[in-house]
Amino acid sequence: MRSILFKILTLVLITNVSLWIFFLASDDFVQNHINSKKDHLFVTSLLYGQMAAPILNDSTLTEFQKTVKIGNVFSNRDVVNSKSLNIYRFDAGKSIEEWFKYFDGSKHSRQLPIKISSLAPIALNDSKADPSAVEHLVSRLFELYKPLVDRKVLTDPMVEERSRFFSQTEVLSDFDNAYVLRILAPIRNGRKTIGIVEVRDYYEIQDAYLGRNKIRLRFLAGISVITLFLALALSVSIAFPLRRLSKRLNQKISPTDIAEQLENFGITHMADRHDEIGKLQQSLLKLTSQVVELFKEKEQFAAEVSHELKNPIASIIAYAETFEGQTNEVREKITKIKAQAIRMDRLVTEISETAIVDHDLVMQQRECFDFTDTIHEIVRHYEDTNQCGGLKFDQDLQPGVSFTGLQERWGQVVVNLLDNAVSFTRPAGVIRVTLNQHGKQGICFVVEDSGPGVSKEMGEQIFERFFSSRTGTASKENASGLGLALVKQIVVAHGGKITVDRSSLGGAKFEISL
Repeated sequence: MRSILFKILTLVLITNVSLWIFFLASDDFVQNHINSKKDHLFVTSLLYGQMAAPILNDSTLTEFQKTVKIGNVFSNRDVVNSKSLNIYRFDAGKSIEEWFKYFDGSKHSRQLPIKISSLAPIALNDSKADPSAVEHLVSRLFELYKPLVDRKVLTDPMVEERSRFFSQTEVLSDFDNAYVLRILAPIRNGRKTIGIVEVRDYYEIQDAYLGRNKIRLRFLAGISVITLFLALALSVSIAFPLRRLSKRLNQKISPTDIAEQLENFGITHMADRHDEIGKLQQSLLKLTSQVVELFKEKEQFAAEVSHELKNPIASIIAYAETFEGQTNEVREKITKIKAQAIRMDRLVTEISETAIVDHDLVMQQRECFDFTDTIHEIVRHYEDTNQCGGLKFDQDLQPGVSFTGLQERWGQVVVNLLDNAVSFTRPAGVIRVTLNQHGKQGICFVVEDSGPGVSKEMGEQIFERFFSSRTGTASKENASGLGLALVKQIVVAHGGKITVDRSSLGGAKFEISL
């Protein structure tokens, strides 16, 4: 599950990437400028053709004379503005290199056609030392930008022979990230082509791109930095507090004093916040306080109900005992009444005990105790009070097994499991109690008997409240069905697990893992 911090930073990243992509994709300055230059060169080639046509059409002039006159006309730099101009005599069947050349403008020096004077001072100031970060960034972006422009601008090489019929235009990539724009335009005498005008120009895309986009990139980089700082500020004020609050919620509560930790649940530096984060913490504090109060009220209610119910039940038992000396028929009925009253009394006691257990598991302080000694003392008590000669207890307890928990409640776990085993094993059988600890595997406590056992279908039902059977015919006399439910509740509250299986003794095997 992605955190809010991750989502904020991802959103900022996507926004910045989108801005940079839009910046690259929407910059059609070079393409438009090249198209404009192509149109300009086309018009220029027609003009040069019209200027050369009267000379080439003069049949009284020799080729040499035509060359001289054309040179005089086009050598004037105030008239000829092209960086490279060639005028050829068209010779069908020959390549352009073999055509006779009336005028050769290749001797003219090559100059940069595009100058953005307003940006030149900035470029000079930035280039006094090593290239700046902005220049490096622009250069890197240019490497991505140029292939995009190439796809839109570059053309296939022209077929020069076709220039005898109509003008031919090509844009090719030259060295040093420059484009070469070239146009061949025919000079005609009626339907006959007598000459070809070749006009060239150069467009240095990198210089134009750098000069145009330095300020734009500085502005875009500034926006990216600002959005990054805004994202960090937003993370500090919202995402980080939420993460700390989430960690506090997910923090495992120590079993030593759950009540105190619930009451002191909040995060100190969030107490003075008056925004939604502060309100959220206050709501969580109220919730934890209500949980603690609920446990207290539950214990108090159980104690009061138990007191109110046990008094009339005790009176019923006392009155039933006064009639035990009557006739056999009356005695049998009174015995049933007494048995049911005793069962009801035990049920009320265990229901009250359930509420008390809920309270103790949350409110009581947990301490480290020797589990081996606790089990040993309880088993010895059962051996001393055992009235069934055929019932045997077998102990296999590893010395010194201890852990942190509620000793009184774990004693109740042992008593409930032994009560359950005794009730289904007597008057004769074996009850085996085992305790051992295997390093990282934890503590394993097992109680098994030679009784009727538990079917797989009842493996989960047996821990439900008010369920007191093992098989279809075996059930515990005067059982409330709450003993094993309490056992599971206590074990789970201590982070353990209890399972039931078939024992090698033939009965049930209850295994607790911690």
